[in-house]
Parts: sequence; structure tokens; C-alpha cells
Amino acid sequence: MTSVVRVVPFLALLVAGGCASEPAYQILTPFLDNDFQTWKKPGPYTVSGQAFYKVADGRVITCAGETVSLMPLTGYNMELSKLLESGKGYPPNYERRAHKYDHKALCDGDGRFSISGIPSLNWLLITRVSWQEDGTLSAVPLVGGPSNKGGWLYQEISIDGADMKVTLSNQDFVADKE
Repeated sequence: MTSVVRVVPFLALLVAGGCASEPAYQILTPFLDNDFQTWKKPGPYTVSGQAFYKVADGRVITCAGETVSLMPLTGYNMELSKLLESGKGYPPNYERRAHKYDHKALCDGDGRFSISGIPSLNWLLITRVSWQEDGTLSAVPLVGGPSNKGGWLYQEISIDGADMKVTLSNQDFVADKE
């Protein structure tokens, strides 16, 4: 009987220790459709620009073929932008229904995009860039071949009664965590 009394507190400590791990990577702000309704209305403005990342060796990597999203700058999406700064990408509990309020375009081969029908509001402009590094260091190949690199380019913008041109580049870049 005495050994059982000693085992139970030990198991309780073990379980409690497991719960004390790093908090989950998630959005805590609840997703509420009503918060997004203002952004649902069409507007007369256009957001256009270019998105690219300049690599240390001088190459320029564009968002070619990637989607550019203009997302409503609600509390929900503001929290998303703060989480993206960690380099982990979208959190697992991101509510995909939020995308129905986004305005989207594809980046062309030069990383250019244009999104029309935008009202005067605050937005989060976001896209992704990715590339491969050849896996060599000097003349010695690294194990495993090429490695994938990339991350997110994003910026909060405010449409205030006029079309807007935006350049997303290195200062707006958050690399994926490896």
C-alpha cells in the first residue's frame, strides 16, 4: 500500500510536467464572420506591385506562380501576422473560412501582381517565395542534395481613397524555420 502512495504522486508529477511544455502554435482570437463583413463590400481601388527576395549571392527570387492575398486586417488576421513572424507558417488552427474574405491574384514571372475592386480599408498583403539551394559549399557537396528555402512576404497596408503600389521585399520577409 505504501508503494502505491509513492507511485501516484510521481505519476502526477510526470503528467503535470508533460503539460508544462511550450504552448501550442495557434491563433487565440476567435474567428467571427461578423468581424469581416466590412471588407466584403467591393471598392474602386487597385493594389498592385511586385514581391521578391534578394538572396545573399545576388539572385532575386520572386513570388512567381504563388498567390498574393489581400486579407482584411481584423484582430484575427492581425494575430495571424504576429504568428507568421515566428517563421512557422500558418498555425494548424487557422480558420480556412477566413480566406473567403481575401482578394487574390497570382504573381507573374517577374513577381508582379494586381488586385482590383478593393475598398478603402486596412489590409494584410501576403505572399510566399521559395527556392532551392544547390547543396554545395565550395567544392564539397553537402549530404542530402539541394535544400528548400523560403518564407513569407507580408505587410500591413492602408487603402485610403487611391490605388496603391506596393513592393514586398527583404525587409518584409520572414524565413521558414527549419
